[in-house]
Amino acid sequence: MIKLISRVLLLNLILTIFIFIQGYWYWLINFELAFFSALFIILGSFHGYKSLVTKRLETGEGMNDVMLEKIEDPYELYDEETEEKIDEEKNLLQLVKEEKQRLKKNKQTFKKTIKSTPGIFSPWRFLPYTMLVLSFIGLNNNHILDITGFLTGLSFGIVAAIFVGKSWIKASAS
Repeated sequence: MIKLISRVLLLNLILTIFIFIQGYWYWLINFELAFFSALFIILGSFHGYKSLVTKRLETGEGMNDVMLEKIEDPYELYDEETEEKIDEEKNLLQLVKEEKQRLKKNKQTFKKTIKSTPGIFSPWRFLPYTMLVLSFIGLNNNHILDITGFLTGLSFGIVAAIFVGKSWIKASAS
Protein backbone atom coordinates (compact mmCIF):
# COMPACT_ATOMS: atom_id res chain seq x y z
CA MET A 1 0.00 0.00 0.00
CA ILE A 2 2.84 2.37 0.78
CA LYS A 3 4.19 1.68 -2.71
CA LEU A 4 0.90 2.75 -4.26
CA ILE A 5 0.67 5.92 -2.17
CA SER A 6 4.25 6.81 -3.03
CA ARG A 7 3.51 6.22 -6.74
CA VAL A 8 0.46 8.49 -6.61
CA LEU A 9 2.40 11.21 -4.82
CA LEU A 10 5.35 10.81 -7.21
CA LEU A 11 3.03 11.16 -10.21
CA ASN A 12 1.48 14.24 -8.61
CA LEU A 13 4.95 15.68 -7.93
CA ILE A 14 6.07 15.11 -11.54
CA LEU A 15 2.90 16.76 -12.83
CA THR A 16 3.37 19.65 -10.40
CA ILE A 17 6.97 20.23 -11.48
CA PHE A 18 5.97 20.12 -15.15
CA ILE A 19 3.15 22.62 -14.66
CA PHE A 20 5.38 24.81 -12.47
CA ILE A 21 8.07 24.93 -15.17
CA GLN A 22 5.46 25.81 -17.80
CA GLY A 23 4.34 28.76 -15.68
CA TYR A 24 0.68 27.84 -15.23
CA TRP A 25 0.48 28.97 -11.60
CA TYR A 26 -3.28 29.36 -11.39
CA TRP A 27 -3.90 26.03 -13.05
CA LEU A 28 -1.47 24.38 -10.61
CA ILE A 29 -3.13 25.88 -7.54
CA ASN A 30 -6.58 24.83 -8.75
CA PHE A 31 -5.38 21.33 -9.59
CA GLU A 32 -3.64 20.73 -6.27
CA LEU A 33 -6.47 22.03 -4.07
CA ALA A 34 -9.06 19.96 -5.91
CA PHE A 35 -6.80 16.88 -6.06
CA PHE A 36 -6.14 16.72 -2.34
CA SER A 37 -9.74 17.59 -1.46
CA ALA A 38 -11.13 14.76 -3.60
CA LEU A 39 -8.45 12.34 -2.39
CA PHE A 40 -9.19 12.99 1.28
CA ILE A 41 -12.98 12.99 0.80
CA ILE A 42 -12.97 9.51 -0.69
CA LEU A 43 -10.37 8.13 1.71
CA GLY A 44 -12.39 9.58 4.58
CA SER A 45 -15.50 7.87 3.22
CA PHE A 46 -13.66 4.57 2.98
CA HIS A 47 -12.41 4.94 6.54
CA GLY A 48 -15.79 5.99 7.93
CA TYR A 49 -17.76 3.19 6.35
CA LYS A 50 -15.07 0.62 7.07
CA SER A 51 -15.15 1.48 10.76
CA LEU A 52 -18.95 1.46 10.73
CA VAL A 53 -19.04 -2.03 9.21
CA THR A 54 -16.40 -3.41 11.58
CA LYS A 55 -18.25 -1.94 14.56
CA ARG A 56 -21.50 -3.53 13.44
CA LEU A 57 -19.81 -6.87 12.88
CA GLU A 58 -18.23 -6.74 16.34
CA THR A 59 -21.62 -6.14 17.95
CA GLY A 60 -23.15 -9.00 15.96
CA GLU A 61 -25.27 -7.00 13.55
CA GLY A 62 -23.81 -8.78 10.53
CA MET A 63 -25.55 -10.94 8.03
CA ASN A 64 -27.67 -13.74 9.47
CA ASP A 65 -30.03 -16.27 7.91
CA VAL A 66 -33.07 -14.02 8.21
CA MET A 67 -31.33 -11.15 6.39
CA LEU A 68 -30.06 -13.50 3.67
CA GLU A 69 -33.56 -14.84 3.12
CA LYS A 70 -34.91 -11.28 2.83
CA ILE A 71 -32.27 -10.44 0.23
CA GLU A 72 -32.76 -13.62 -1.77
CA ASP A 73 -36.57 -13.59 -1.64
CA PRO A 74 -37.81 -10.13 -0.57
CA TYR A 75 -41.43 -10.78 -1.50
CA GLU A 76 -41.51 -14.34 -0.15
CA LEU A 77 -42.46 -15.72 -3.55
CA TYR A 78 -40.70 -19.03 -3.03
CA ASP A 79 -41.59 -19.53 0.60
CA GLU A 80 -43.58 -22.67 1.45
CA GLU A 81 -45.67 -20.83 4.02
CA THR A 82 -46.87 -18.31 1.46
CA GLU A 83 -48.16 -21.09 -0.76
CA GLU A 84 -50.31 -22.29 2.13
CA LYS A 85 -51.48 -18.72 2.75
CA ILE A 86 -52.45 -18.29 -0.88
CA ASP A 87 -54.51 -21.46 -0.74
CA GLU A 88 -56.56 -20.07 2.12
CA GLU A 89 -59.28 -17.66 1.15
CA LYS A 90 -58.91 -14.20 2.68
CA ASN A 91 -60.85 -11.12 2.01
CA LEU A 92 -59.19 -8.12 0.42
CA LEU A 93 -59.36 -5.82 3.45
CA GLN A 94 -57.54 -8.29 5.65
CA LEU A 95 -54.76 -8.67 3.08
CA VAL A 96 -54.37 -4.90 2.81
CA LYS A 97 -54.14 -4.55 6.61
CA GLU A 98 -51.50 -7.27 6.83
CA GLU A 99 -49.46 -5.70 4.06
CA LYS A 100 -49.59 -2.28 5.76
CA GLN A 101 -48.40 -3.80 9.04
CA ARG A 102 -45.55 -5.61 7.27
CA LEU A 103 -44.47 -2.37 5.58
CA LYS A 104 -44.52 -0.49 8.89
CA LYS A 105 -42.20 -3.09 10.41
CA ASN A 106 -39.73 -2.76 7.54
CA LYS A 107 -39.45 1.03 7.70
CA GLN A 108 -36.17 2.36 8.96
CA THR A 109 -36.50 3.70 12.41
CA PHE A 110 -34.89 6.77 13.88
CA LYS A 111 -32.64 4.51 15.92
CA LYS A 112 -31.21 2.85 12.79
CA THR A 113 -30.64 6.24 11.24
CA ILE A 114 -28.71 7.43 14.29
CA LYS A 115 -26.52 4.31 14.12
CA SER A 116 -25.52 5.05 10.53
CA THR A 117 -24.90 8.76 11.16
CA PRO A 118 -21.25 8.46 12.28
CA GLY A 119 -20.30 7.22 8.81
CA ILE A 120 -21.99 10.22 7.25
CA PHE A 121 -20.75 12.95 9.60
CA SER A 122 -17.27 11.61 10.13
CA PRO A 123 -14.66 14.36 10.54
CA TRP A 124 -12.53 12.43 8.03
CA ARG A 125 -15.22 13.27 5.47
CA PHE A 126 -16.50 16.58 6.75
CA LEU A 127 -13.15 18.40 6.88
CA PRO A 128 -12.16 17.61 3.25
CA TYR A 129 -15.60 18.74 2.05
CA THR A 130 -15.06 21.98 3.95
CA MET A 131 -11.62 22.29 2.36
CA LEU A 132 -13.12 21.74 -1.10
CA VAL A 133 -15.86 24.34 -0.68
CA LEU A 134 -13.59 26.94 0.94
CA SER A 135 -10.88 26.48 -1.70
CA PHE A 136 -13.45 26.91 -4.47
CA ILE A 137 -14.84 30.06 -2.84
CA GLY A 138 -11.34 31.41 -2.14
CA LEU A 139 -10.15 30.81 -5.69
CA ASN A 140 -13.30 32.36 -7.12
CA ASN A 141 -13.14 35.44 -4.87
CA ASN A 142 -9.49 36.05 -5.82
CA HIS A 143 -10.36 35.64 -9.52
CA ILE A 144 -7.87 32.82 -10.02
CA LEU A 145 -10.40 29.99 -10.40
CA ASP A 146 -9.64 27.87 -13.45
CA ILE A 147 -12.52 25.42 -13.88
CA THR A 148 -10.51 23.15 -16.18
CA GLY A 149 -7.71 22.79 -13.65
CA PHE A 150 -10.14 22.38 -10.77
CA LEU A 151 -12.19 19.66 -12.49
CA THR A 152 -9.03 17.91 -13.68
CA GLY A 153 -7.74 17.90 -10.11
CA LEU A 154 -11.03 16.49 -8.86
CA SER A 155 -11.00 13.68 -11.41
CA PHE A 156 -7.36 12.78 -10.74
CA GLY A 157 -8.03 12.87 -6.99
CA ILE A 158 -11.01 10.53 -7.33
CA VAL A 159 -9.08 8.03 -9.44
CA ALA A 160 -6.08 8.13 -7.11
CA ALA A 161 -8.29 7.69 -4.05
CA ILE A 162 -10.04 4.67 -5.55
CA PHE A 163 -6.72 2.94 -6.21
CA VAL A 164 -5.32 3.84 -2.80
CA GLY A 165 -8.57 2.88 -1.07
CA LYS A 166 -8.73 -0.52 -2.75
CA SER A 167 -5.19 -1.35 -1.72
CA TRP A 168 -5.92 -0.03 1.78
CA ILE A 169 -8.94 -2.31 2.13
CA LYS A 170 -6.98 -5.31 0.82
CA ALA A 171 -4.11 -4.60 3.19
CA SER A 172 -6.38 -4.30 6.22
CA ALA A 173 -8.36 -7.44 5.28
CA SER A 174 -5.29 -9.64 5.26
